[in-house]
Amino acid sequence: MPPRPDQGLSRRTCPAPINIIEYIASLNDEHGSASRFGSFSGAVYDTAWLSMISKVDGGRTSPLFPECFQTLLSSQQDDGAWGATACQVDGILNSLAALLALATRQRSEVTDSLDPSSWDWRIERARSAIEGLLQDWDPSQSLHVGFEILVPSLLRQLRLFDIHFRFPGHSALMYLHNQKLRRFDPSLVCSTKSTTLLHSLEAFVGLVDFDQVGHHCSEFSGILGSPAATAAYLINAATWDGRAESYLRTVVTAHGTSGTVPSAYPTCIFELSWALSTLLAPGLLPRQLTGPEEAKLRQLFEEALDQQDGVVGFAPGILEDVDDTARALMTLQALGKPANPARMVENFQTDSHFRTYKLEGSPSFSANCHVVLSLLGYSDLEGYERHIERALTYLLGAEESGPISDKWNLSPQYCRMLFMQTLVAVLQKQGHNCLESLPASIIYEQVPGSICRLLSQTVLAQRDDGSWADSLEITAYSILTIAHCLSLPWTVDLRVWLNDSISRGRQYLHSAYGSTEKHDFLWVEKVSYRSSLLHATYCSAALNIKITEHDWSSAIVECFSLQSGVRKQMGKLVSSLPLFQESPLPSLDLVFIEAGLVAKRLRKSRDALFSRDDIPMTADKYVDFIPMIWVACNHKSGHILSANTVWEMVLLSLFNFQVDEYMESVVSRIPELELPVLLSSLKTKCYWGSTPAADAMTSDRDATGMAKKRKLNGEIAITVQKGRSVHNAVAQALEALSRFIEHVTQHRSVLQSPPSLQREIAREVYNFLVAHITHNQDNVLLAKSKASGTENSVRSVKNERTYIDWVRTTASDDTSCPFSFLFFTTLISERGRNCFEGARAGYLSRSLCRHLATMCRQYNDYGSAKRDAEEYNLNSLDFPEFQSSTSQVDARFETNGSGPATNGIHSPPVNSTDGDGNSAATTTTMKRDERESHTSKANTTSAKDDLMAIAEFERAGVTLALSSLTPLSPPAIIHKLRVFIDVTDMFGQIYVQRDIASRVQKASSSSREDHRAAE
Repeated sequence: MPPRPDQGLSRRTCPAPINIIEYIASLNDEHGSASRFGSFSGAVYDTAWLSMISKVDGGRTSPLFPECFQTLLSSQQDDGAWGATACQVDGILNSLAALLALATRQRSEVTDSLDPSSWDWRIERARSAIEGLLQDWDPSQSLHVGFEILVPSLLRQLRLFDIHFRFPGHSALMYLHNQKLRRFDPSLVCSTKSTTLLHSLEAFVGLVDFDQVGHHCSEFSGILGSPAATAAYLINAATWDGRAESYLRTVVTAHGTSGTVPSAYPTCIFELSWALSTLLAPGLLPRQLTGPEEAKLRQLFEEALDQQDGVVGFAPGILEDVDDTARALMTLQALGKPANPARMVENFQTDSHFRTYKLEGSPSFSANCHVVLSLLGYSDLEGYERHIERALTYLLGAEESGPISDKWNLSPQYCRMLFMQTLVAVLQKQGHNCLESLPASIIYEQVPGSICRLLSQTVLAQRDDGSWADSLEITAYSILTIAHCLSLPWTVDLRVWLNDSISRGRQYLHSAYGSTEKHDFLWVEKVSYRSSLLHATYCSAALNIKITEHDWSSAIVECFSLQSGVRKQMGKLVSSLPLFQESPLPSLDLVFIEAGLVAKRLRKSRDALFSRDDIPMTADKYVDFIPMIWVACNHKSGHILSANTVWEMVLLSLFNFQVDEYMESVVSRIPELELPVLLSSLKTKCYWGSTPAADAMTSDRDATGMAKKRKLNGEIAITVQKGRSVHNAVAQALEALSRFIEHVTQHRSVLQSPPSLQREIAREVYNFLVAHITHNQDNVLLAKSKASGTENSVRSVKNERTYIDWVRTTASDDTSCPFSFLFFTTLISERGRNCFEGARAGYLSRSLCRHLATMCRQYNDYGSAKRDAEEYNLNSLDFPEFQSSTSQVDARFETNGSGPATNGIHSPPVNSTDGDGNSAATTTTMKRDERESHTSKANTTSAKDDLMAIAEFERAGVTLALSSLTPLSPPAIIHKLRVFIDVTDMFGQIYVQRDIASRVQKASSSSREDHRAAE
C-alpha cells in the first residue's frame, strides 16, 4: 500500500519541521514505501484519461476505473466546464479531456445507466463552455509545459467525434505547436532512449505506433510517471499490458476513494528532496537528528544517484533532470554525506545556463537557482566557480530584464524566494574567500541591486491582513524571502520594517492554516496542482525559520549602508514632494540603497560621451539625483519597469544633463557665423547617421563602441562642403554630439522599432539640439537687451513671438522630454512594434508628451528663476505676458502664494528654496527700497503664481490625454507610462524646491576677451 501524506501530517495545524522530517523518515519503515510516495492533488485531466480505459473480460467490455468516470460526471460544473484550479489553460485542458472522455464513452460498447438525452445534454454543455473558454484565451501567455502539443491533440481527437472549435488564438496556438514539433520524429518516442515527450505520450495518439513504446512502461512508474500517458498507451496498444494496469491501479489506490488521480506519480525524489533540503536548514530543528534517522533519510537519494550514475529524476529510474539532481545533492549535503556533482554539471551545462533536461526549449529560472545553491554547498569550489558564474550571470540577467517567472511554479514569489536564498549564499561564500574569480561588478553591484528589488517587490505585495495574495503557500514563500536576507547589514529602520512584515505574515499563517478555502494550486505539471507535503513544508519553514547573524566584509556593508546625513537630507526632500504625499514610499532606505548602487554604476559612465571634467560647469550633483528619481518612481509603481529599462533611462538622463551643460558652456561660445555648419552637420548625422564632417574625421571606436578621439596634425579638423575648413570648436562639438546622437538613434531598442518610429526619434533628437542652440542665441540677445536697457527685451529677442508658441516648441524641445519619451516607448514595446500604434493612440501619446514637456519646462523655470536671472538665461518669467500681469512685483524673486491644483492632482509647493537651500526671499538681490516701490496689493497675483497655474493647466492636459489613452493600450503599458510621467513630474517638483543643475563656471577675463573677438 503506497503511503498517503494526509495520514501522517496534520491538516488542521501546521506541523513543526521536526514532525515533517520524522514523518519522512518513517516512510522507509514500511518495506521501502518512500519510493512510492506522492502527495500531488488530483487532476481532472489525468482522471479523464483513466476513465476512457475499458477492458474486455469474458466477452464483456467494462470500464477499468468506473470511479474515475463517476468523478468526471459529478465534477462537471453548472456551466458545463471542469474548473480551472489556478489558471485559464487548466480549465481548457481539463474540459477538453473530460469532453473527449464523454464522447468516447457515448460511442463505446460499455453499457451505462445514463439515457441518450443525458449524454447529449452533458456533451453540448461542455462544448459550449469550452467554446467560451477558448474565445478569451491567448496561447502566447500560457506557461504550462507541453500545452502547445496537448491542446491541439485534444482538438484533433475531438474532431473525430464531429466536435469542432474555432477561436481567435488558434493560429497562435498552431504556431507554437509547429515550433515545438518542428524537429519531431516518431522514432524519438519509439527508441530505447527516454525523452520528456514520453511524459505527454497521449498527445501523439494517431501519430505514433503505440505497440512500439511498450518497452518504456514499468509497473513502478508506468510511462515516465504519467497516469495520462500510461492510460493512452493502454487504450491504443494492440496488446494489453499488465504492467500499465498495475501501475494505474497503484495510482488510484494512492488517492484513496476520491476517484481522481494526480498528473504525476510517484514523485518521491522531487517532493522529499525539496522538503528535506528546506527543513534541514540551520536553526529550524529543535534537536540533532540521530544516526539511524539520517541513514533512513539518505537511503532513497543515495540509491537513486547510484542507480542512475550521479543524476536523478522526480522518482527512481525516471528520466533525469537538473532540478531533482540538484535538490538531491543539497539534501545529502544537509545530512552530512555530500555526493559528487560532476555528473550534474557535465549532463546539463550549456554555454549560458543549465538546462533542466535535454531537448528543453526554454531555461528554467528555479532550476538554475538550485544548481547554484547545490554547488555553493561544497566546501571546495575548485573547478566549479566558472559554472556558478555562468548560472549566476543567467539568473541576474533574467532578473534585470524583467519580472522573473518559472515554468514549474505559477507564483513569481517562488522564484524570488529561491533567488534571494541564492544571492545571500553567494555573498556569504564570497566572504569566506571563495568565488574570488567572480567579477567585482557582480558581487558589489548586481547582486545587491537584485536583492533590493526582490525585497521591495516582496514587501510591497503584502496585504493589510498580513498575507500575500490571500495564499498560505505564497505567504510562506514571501516570509522566507525576507528572512533569507535579514542577515545582511541593513539599516536599523529597515530591519524594523522587515521584521514587522514577517510578524504580520506569520499571524496570517497561524490563523488561516487548515482552512479548506486555502488550497494553493501553484505547482505546474500538465495542469496546476498542489503538493500537500510541500505546502506543509514551506508554511512550517516560514513559521520557524531563525535569523542568523553574519560577519560581513566592509565592502559588503558599504553596499547596504546609508550615510546618515544623506538619508536625512534626501528623505526630507522626497517626503515633501506632492508626488509621494498621498502615496508615500514604504521604505525610503530601500530606495536610497538601490539608487546608491545605480549611482555607483552611473559614475563609471560619467565620461562615456563627454569628458565631464573638461566641461566648464560646477559639480554634477544630478548624478545622485537621477538614479534616486527613477528608482523611487519605479518603487512607487511596484517595480513595473525592469532594472534594464530603469538603467537605460538613468543613463539617458545623465547624457541629457551633460548635453545641456555642453550646449550651455561650450557650444554657446562657438561664433554665430559657424553655427549653420554645425546645424547642417547635426541634421545629417541625425537623419542619415553620418556626415561629410564625420566621414572626414579620423576617429575609431573602442571595445565598448564609444568613439575615441584622434588628432590629425596636432588638432582635430573636419572638412565639409567645398573643402572649407571649419573652426576647431565646431569640429569638437560635432564629434562630441555625434556620440550622443549615435547612443540614441543607434540604440538596439531603437533599431528594433518600426522605421517610422526611428525616423521620428531622429527628428526629435535634432529638434532637441536645435532648441538648445536657439536657446543659447536667445540668451545672448537677452543679455545684450538687458545691458542696453531695451524695453520689452524678450519681444526684441523673440520677434513678437508669444509665450505659448515658445514654450510649446523651443522651450519644451530642449527639456529632452519629447525624444526621451519616444526612446522610452522603444524600451517598453515588443520587438518590431510601437506600443502606441494607430492614429488615436499615436496622437494621444504625443499630445501627452507635449503637455508633459511643457509642464517640465515651466517647473524648471519656476525653480531656476534666480539662477537664470543671474546668468541671463531666457526664462518663462522673462516674457511680457508675465511682466505685464504683475508689473508691481519683480517676477524673478516673488515667492509668496501657492500654486493651484487641477482636478485633485498634486501641485508643487511654491515656498521654494534656491540651489543653496536658502529661502528665495532671503537671497534676493533687490534693495529694500526697490522692493517696497514695487509692492503690490495684497490680492495681486505674482508672476510665479501665474507660471505655476499655467503649469497645472498643462498637468490637466497630461491627465486628460492619459485617461483617453488608457482604454486604447494594454494595462501594463499604461502602468509603465505612468512611471515616465512620475519621473518627469518628480524632476519638476524637485526643481521647484531645489535647483539640481550645474552652473557655468565663470570664464577668465582672457577667455571672455577671446570670445568677444570671435564674435
